[in-house]
Order: sequence, then structure tokens, then C-alpha cells
Amino acid sequence: MPLTSTQLDAFHREGFIIVPDLFEPAQMRAALVEMERIFYGNSFAEYMVESDATEQAKSIEPVPTKAVPHYGDTEYGRPQFPTGAEALDRLIQNDAYLDIFEQCLGTDEASYCNAHLFMRSGPTDKRHSEFSWQGYHMDHYTNCFLPPSHAVGAFDYVNSAVYLHDVELDGAPMHVIPRSHRQVGDPRLAMDDIRKVPEFAEPIPTAAKAGSALFYSSYLVHAAIPFENKRKQRAFWTLSMARADNSRWSKLANPWSGPEREFIRPFWEKTTPRVRSLFGWPPPGHPYYTEATLENLACLFPNMDLTLYKKQLGQPS
Repeated sequence: MPLTSTQLDAFHREGFIIVPDLFEPAQMRAALVEMERIFYGNSFAEYMVESDATEQAKSIEPVPTKAVPHYGDTEYGRPQFPTGAEALDRLIQNDAYLDIFEQCLGTDEASYCNAHLFMRSGPTDKRHSEFSWQGYHMDHYTNCFLPPSHAVGAFDYVNSAVYLHDVELDGAPMHVIPRSHRQVGDPRLAMDDIRKVPEFAEPIPTAAKAGSALFYSSYLVHAAIPFENKRKQRAFWTLSMARADNSRWSKLANPWSGPEREFIRPFWEKTTPRVRSLFGWPPPGHPYYTEATLENLACLFPNMDLTLYKKQLGQPS
């Protein structure tokens, strides 16, 4: 069932929404079996038995092996979509799920960014900061080379996480800062320590039942937290989607991923606006360019001549 107007308003206001019962329990059980096989080589329960017996838990972290890396392969399989496991790959074929993406994006032309399996395993997990005020970030730069805009809903994209099992408060649910998606367009904002940002609301956990899906803006500030119960795991099937009209600069396939940045950044800084547009940059005069985004671009690309992008605002060259 698509979102109600109340739910959609909540998504736009808060920057995220958890929708329960989007997937059938049997689907989630089958998907979890395949995901555990890809990360552990067997089930999580068998992995824990072996870890207890040897008193040494084996790391399950994927290792990128591509020149332009995706999420990376594990010893036992591929966590990047498509995985080759039907129970996982067919999760994208859920019409209600896709309808909600389009509602959140405000378009009937959504465009694929990327999808992968995101596993955190309590015994070995290190994907969290030492202190609760650290580690907050947004996922926007995973797929997009342009900094955030104040025009929320126009230039961001939407991430999602499908809960393959119940994620409870002791199972490291992602913590999100409600309404932060409307604050990160301020170039003065630093997130190395959220205590320095009094404008932020208190972070809240995104615990949910199996079959639920979390949808959140790529601008939303969030963080990983440690497992309270290290005998648990957190298994997500994730998908990111953009509006078709901004997908050229919001997609994993552009040359802005991992080690490619050290090559593409200086090229973009030195080339012309017309050539940048070949790579998906909005042309000069596009409404994306505001005083705030230009200030952010100057920080991100310090050696770039922004003269033509500033002219529409009447700024001095």
C-alpha cells in the first residue's frame, strides 16, 4: 500500500519514515538465509557456534576488488546487487515498495542509484565510533558529487533499508537525527561532533520488525551505534533511488567512487562548464546553484573557476 498523505508529510518533515509489513515474512526468511550464506558461508547460528568453539570470530567484511569499487565481495559471495541469489534480487520487484520511492521522490520516474547487502555482525563489528556524539554523517556523497542544496526533495535522493529480521534496541539500529535533512545545506555546519550543532534534534533509533522498510533522504544525518548484544547481527537489503531528472549526477556509475576521486576531482576543477555537463553537472543558470551551494562547491573543489555559475546570482566574478 502506498503512503498515506500523513505518512508522506512525515517523511518530508522528518527526513525518514519506517513502513511496516511491506514484505511477506516468508520472503524475509528466505532472503536472510541467502544473505547469511553470502557473509558467513553458513547461517549466523552456525557462525556463532564455530566462534564459540574456537573463541575467535572471523571477520565478515567485504573486500573491494574492482578498479571502481562497489561494496565489495565476501569470501563466500557477492553482496552487490544483483547478488545472483533470487531470494534477494527479487526484493526489488515489490510494486508497493517502488511506489513509495516515487512518492518520496515526488516523481513517477525514479532512477536506480545502487543496491547492496549491508551486514553488521555483533562479534566482530567495528562500524561505529567510540563516543555517541561521533560518527554522524549523511550518505549523500555515496552516489552524488554535488553538495547538498536547500531545495530538499529536488536534488537529494532516497535511500532505503529492508529489515530481513527484527532489529531491536540492543541490535545496533541506525540512529537518525530527525529534520537534519533540512539543515545540512548550510555550509557552516560541521558534523565531527554533533554537540557543536545545537540546531540538531536528539538522535533516535530506527528499530523495526522484519518486513519493514526504512526510507530516508540522502541528506539525513545518521550514525552507526555499537551492539549492546554482541550475539546479534543486523542484516539489511539496501536500495537507493533518484529522480530521473537528476540521476545523471546521483548515481553510483559516475566516476566519483572510491579511488577514482583522486583523478576526476582535478579534471573537473580545470575543465569547462560544458565538459562538466557531459558528466552530469547541471549547466550554469540551473536552479541548483545558490549562494549556499556555490559556497559548498568552493570548499569541495577549491581550484575550480565558478565564475559562470555565479553570474546568475549577480555575484562578482
